[in-house]
Amino acid sequence: MQIILNERNYVTQILSDENSEIKKISSFLRLYARYLYHEKGLRKAGIKKELDAFMKKRQPGYRPADWSDTFERYAAGAGNYPLCSCDGIWVTQKEIDTIRRLENKVLERLAFTLLCLAKFGNFKNPENHSWVTCSNSEIYSMACITASAFEKDRKLSILKDLGLIAYAKKVNSLSLQVLFLEEESSPSLWISDFRKLGYEWNLYKGEPYIRCTSCGILVKKDSNRKKYCKDCAKISAARSKFLWDMEHRNVKSEF
Repeated sequence: MQIILNERNYVTQILSDENSEIKKISSFLRLYARYLYHEKGLRKAGIKKELDAFMKKRQPGYRPADWSDTFERYAAGAGNYPLCSCDGIWVTQKEIDTIRRLENKVLERLAFTLLCLAKFGNFKNPENHSWVTCSNSEIYSMACITASAFEKDRKLSILKDLGLIAYAKKVNSLSLQVLFLEEESSPSLWISDFRKLGYEWNLYKGEPYIRCTSCGILVKKDSNRKKYCKDCAKISAARSKFLWDMEHRNVKSEF
């Protein structure tokens, strides 16, 4: 799951950089339709036309017939929700103190992740009341925690027993309510990237991490020369090899 804090900035960045990665094209197109509605003033026919143009330009093998129903649906619902323009969230000192008292690295990352998700949910909807609706797998992925299904449930149960979270009353609901928000406390930590929230907490506690020079995601610093995350390192290596091959091909052609 990709949480986009500032949807307008995200769309404009994708549009301005033809090499930017789009992990899930359908999710981007739904967001792009909302952008076209709220930012460009387009309506159904205009939105479908722009979605089609984007796919023709950026998606190899695109077949319009396969996407016509999808475009129709996205264009019809484009005006239902405004774009989210959140630059980040503040974590307060009292909230940090509460997490630190857990004195368990894994539980701290989990509690921190839930807190950030609850605060973002409250930003998007003032009537959210600190509920988190992400699935367990999505929460643990952002918290950078690997665990079995049993362990995931057990760790959440510990936080519940400590009074830090509550379960939804509906039997079939997996939503969690975070109970330790302290908005009146002094702001202490600014979080503007939700991709690796567990690592954000580790970085705050002084562990060695760097932000990828290319995409900005947090990665463990295992050497002083490290600049990229795994994915961006592959792209950088491929680009360097291409430039090296081109340079040496030109040199050979001179003889």
